[in-house]
Amino acid sequence: MQNLIILTLLKNNVECIEAILSRRSIRKLAEINIDRGTVELLLRAAASAPSAHNLQPWEFIAVDDRRIIESLAAILRSEYIKSGMADEIKAERTYSVIRSASLIIIGFLNLARLRDASPLEKTLGIQSLAAAAENILLAAHCLGLAAHWRAVPLARPDIFRTLFNVPDSVEPQWMIVIGAPAGKPRDKPVRSDVFHFNQW
Repeated sequence: MQNLIILTLLKNNVECIEAILSRRSIRKLAEINIDRGTVELLLRAAASAPSAHNLQPWEFIAVDDRRIIESLAAILRSEYIKSGMADEIKAERTYSVIRSASLIIIGFLNLARLRDASPLEKTLGIQSLAAAAENILLAAHCLGLAAHWRAVPLARPDIFRTLFNVPDSVEPQWMIVIGAPAGKPRDKPVRSDVFHFNQW
């Protein structure tokens, strides 16, 4: 019986590690119906992430309304060009990637949940949000969905504040674009030169 338990644990651990090592950012998406139960599962994965002092300083907006997704994509395309942050080709590429999403999850840092307003506590909050983002990416991968992380909300928080009626005490941090995979991910060789043991 003990051997069976050990084998089961090993199998589960291998599957877990394989999910981590095989996750990739997939930017070519096809439309798929993502039911509300799956959306809630992705959000629960996000909220299960570790956070500094266990403050859980996050808020999430899940967007699956096609009109809102297309509106966000169109606004970003227009604003990228107007601001000079991107030429028309790059702006169009960003537009088509965001527009192809079936679901977008946006992560926000709730400043009111931090211990204080110090730069350290804010950095800890941002790191907590990063852990939540990775949980979503891994959960999406395990569910057979394609996903990738975009930092657009950091570059243009004003757009996200206006479109989603975000209060001043909450800062947009990232968005994760999710759909069905429509292309193969690029190979991602792991850099072993960044590993150090015991000292630099």
